[in-house]
Amino acid sequence: MIDHSDDARDDALSALLRASAPDKFGAGFADRVLTRVRAEEASLAATLQRQFVRIVPLAAAAALLLASLNWWNARSAHTSAIDAALNLPQVSIATAYASTAYYDNPDAPIGMP
Repeated sequence: MIDHSDDARDDALSALLRASAPDKFGAGFADRVLTRVRAEEASLAATLQRQFVRIVPLAAAAALLLASLNWWNARSAHTSAIDAALNLPQVSIATAYASTAYYDNPDAPIGMP
């Protein structure tokens, strides 16, 4: 059960807290805050630079990892290291012009999607 006999002490404590709370901030507070906000206001270029510095090392590491995995998987094939790293397929004129290479319909004439 809740004991309501302490309400008088709670009210007195609340009154003391309200009395000691500041009514307003000190003189010049708003000016100091606005000065700091304007000083820390980042431009678009600074924001892009900060994001670039954060993201590029991760993207470079991921690209190197993928290139290494592609090269490792294609090392038995007789392809160049660049083709293996980029995972480029072997392409000939026949496969480039074959309609079945890019479309599901094998009866489609060449040049027609």
